[in-house]
Amino acid sequence: MTGPLRTATPAPAPMVQALAPAPVAAAPQATRTCLIGDDSRVVRKVSRRIAETLGFVVVEAENGEEALNRCRAAMPALILLDWDMPVMTGIEFIAKVRALPGGDAPKAVFCTSHAEPLDIHKGIAAGADEYVTKPFDESMLRAKLERIGAV
Repeated sequence: MTGPLRTATPAPAPMVQALAPAPVAAAPQATRTCLIGDDSRVVRKVSRRIAETLGFVVVEAENGEEALNRCRAAMPALILLDWDMPVMTGIEFIAKVRALPGGDAPKAVFCTSHAEPLDIHKGIAAGADEYVTKPFDESMLRAKLERIGAV
């Protein structure tokens, strides 16, 4: 007995999938370093978290002399600095940094409890770009950094 005539169904044509162009990789952003100079481990930890959130690679120093040596080794883009540090004060440190080759480049912010107008004037006159009083939080510091073009 013969059945109905069957015709062969052609195999489906292979699907040609249009390939989207490969995404162009963004140019790598230059590493921005932030030096945090403060003798308080807690303040360095808080400052580190904020700076890293803003895209900085952080280097720490617990006194002014250590901070100055770090600047001599590699000048950071940003310096967050305490006024009262052992070995060398923040005022002494910023004056010495500004005298180094390339020392005029970093943005420097005093993060300190010295809040009197005369203190603020002294800090700015010594070479700081901005001033924030302790205790500070991320929004306060971010606003100061935006004001001076550091972020």
